[in-house]
Amino acid sequence: MFYVISKLLKVILMPMTWVLGLLIIAAFVKNKKWRNGLVIASVCLLLLITNRPLQQWAEYKTTQKYENQQTPQQHYKVAVIMGGFGKMNKHNGQFCPYKDRGARLWEPIRLFHMGIVDKVLVTGDATVSIDKKGHTTLPEFKQYLGELGIPDTCIIAEPYAVNTRENATRSIAILDSMGYHPNDCLLVTSAVHMKRSADCFDGEGWSMDQFAVNCTPKPIHLHFRDFVPSQEPVVMWNGLINEWAGNIIYRIVGYK
Repeated sequence: MFYVISKLLKVILMPMTWVLGLLIIAAFVKNKKWRNGLVIASVCLLLLITNRPLQQWAEYKTTQKYENQQTPQQHYKVAVIMGGFGKMNKHNGQFCPYKDRGARLWEPIRLFHMGIVDKVLVTGDATVSIDKKGHTTLPEFKQYLGELGIPDTCIIAEPYAVNTRENATRSIAILDSMGYHPNDCLLVTSAVHMKRSADCFDGEGWSMDQFAVNCTPKPIHLHFRDFVPSQEPVVMWNGLINEWAGNIIYRIVGYK
């Protein structure tokens, strides 16, 4: 039920849903003044959510605490990688990253080759998940990682989590069963997703060091073309607002 509700809220919280909602309401409002006001409001909202500098600034302020984060120097036995970063093409064995989330995978691979982490645990990502029909691309994913120098013995898959809360509880169960402790592990995810992820692990008594990726730089050098309406900021707003709402909801239900 929580999964269904969360997906429904995700649609409701999409800025384009608000724009369309205003236009739909305007179509049924008989008062001309109110109807025009709703149309103008929808246009103004559309201009705001298609403005790249505004979206980038909001994301920067959300992830600002990780701005000066450095590559970890301490040694860790496992890098816990939060899912949602990509999927495998089963036909050609290629990895397809989602948006800018590929760094969730590529940065731990870099840490592995630097000798900073010994193994990687991937939780709830489409690359390792098992669908309702029992299908998975885990073999293709392991082969892909093998080609990048990560042997099969260094890959741990958690294939059942469907949200951040389950990412934490299911990963902890695996790590605990293998004899690992929180100080053995490094949590890796996108900067905008780190707070909710860390809170979920902390809430289960499993506080780990954190390594945030996809940190958004402060928008300083702007060009007039940056202010031209674009669809890219709309997609980025979806993820950002989803994280803001997720932080609030998880706190309300006690997942912290």
